[in-house]
Amino acid sequence: MGRQVHTQEINEYPEDVKEEYLRLSEWVRKTRDTYGQRVVIRIVDPQSLGGFWKVLRQRIRRYPTFLIEGGERIVGWDGDPDGVVARALARQSSAVPHEAPASYGDSQAPSQFRSP
Repeated sequence: MGRQVHTQEINEYPEDVKEEYLRLSEWVRKTRDTYGQRVVIRIVDPQSLGGFWKVLRQRIRRYPTFLIEGGERIVGWDGDPDGVVARALARQSSAVPHEAPASYGDSQAPSQFRSP
C-alpha cells in the first residue's frame, strides 16, 4: 500500500523532476551496494525547514549538490560524485592508523583494566 501511494505521488511530478528523482535513487542504491556502511547518505529536501537552512548555510544554488565530509562539494552530475566518494573514502582510510591488536598481561595492562 505505502509503495503504491508513493509511486502515485511521484507520478504527479513533472517529467524532469521524476527523472532526477529516479537518477538520484539509482545512485544512492548503487553507492550503498558498492560501499555499504562506509558511506552515510542523507537526502535533504530543500523545501523543508532544515533543508532551507542547509541551502542558505552552504550557499547551494543548483541540485543535486553533494556535500562530502571534509568540505568537498559536488554540484550536479558532471562533478563525478562517484569519484569524489571513492577519493574521500581513500583519504579517510589512509588517515586512520591501523594498530595491531593489543594483548595485555596483568603487569602491562592499563590501570583501568588491571585486576585489584
